[in-house]
Amino acid sequence: MMETETQIVASRVLHAPRELVFSMFTDTEQISNWWGPRGFTTKTEQMDVRPGGLWIHTMFGADGTAYPNEVRFVEVDAPNRIVYDHVSDPLFRATITFADMEEGKTEIRFEMQFATKALRDGVAKSRGAVEGLSETLARFEEVVGTLGSEELVITRTFDAPRELVYKAWTEPSRLVKWFGPVGAKLSIKKADMRSGGEMVYGMQAPDGSRMWGRWTFRQLTPPERIVLVFSFVDEQENAIPHPFVPNLSVEMLSTTTFEEKNGQTLMTLRSRALHATEEGKMAFHKLFAGMEKGWGGTLDQLDAYLKEV
Repeated sequence: MMETETQIVASRVLHAPRELVFSMFTDTEQISNWWGPRGFTTKTEQMDVRPGGLWIHTMFGADGTAYPNEVRFVEVDAPNRIVYDHVSDPLFRATITFADMEEGKTEIRFEMQFATKALRDGVAKSRGAVEGLSETLARFEEVVGTLGSEELVITRTFDAPRELVYKAWTEPSRLVKWFGPVGAKLSIKKADMRSGGEMVYGMQAPDGSRMWGRWTFRQLTPPERIVLVFSFVDEQENAIPHPFVPNLSVEMLSTTTFEEKNGQTLMTLRSRALHATEEGKMAFHKLFAGMEKGWGGTLDQLDAYLKEV
């Protein structure tokens, strides 16, 4: 960290591409996951990332104290530079620059410029701004690090033999009894359950709407391993973009393994986007929380089914 008489400055090198790092400062959902010193949370009421646009947010300290903030953007040059004025107390101008480095790394430099040395020193002393900026960037680095993970990993232990769990995944008559979000109904249009084969199915939601999907099996090794490529399809079985996240990859690679442990079965499911751009990887990562919740309900249904048979 380097400081001048009227500045507070911090820099950090992140193991992530510049476009991704920049987007973390302009995405309302993402910035709330890391903005502020340790122990703080941030709620955004408004964020309009363009020159003249406002970012209105409230930071809450560990003791619950609310700190309202209003920011007016001066310059937005994606993915190189953001300049904004903090127009609520304390007053300062922030300049954030993003520089490409080797091996997909990004150097970020965050500069807070105050009108006078007295104002800078007062904020540093009364609000711990020097330490606060350092902790904010440390939190940011931790969150960016999680985005670097390209795989969603879900594990579950079932009180059932491995052979039965594997069959529940690969036999259509068993799949229809548990697979899918809670309340949805699975129908299988085509099932060629072998390496190189495929399964096409429909998923009907409680409101009657239906989506179609396809599993293309790369490897079926009973009772140990299933490797497949998943894609959404239309009713004519043509691959289509994700219905809710259009910039996500059309194809997803899923690997599910089954391991015997003391009469139980440890299932591990790994999923990642195929041929994904950096934007696509970020979109996929944003789905993790929802996917984990959805898989949680689905696997609860599998657990209930295994206890019945």
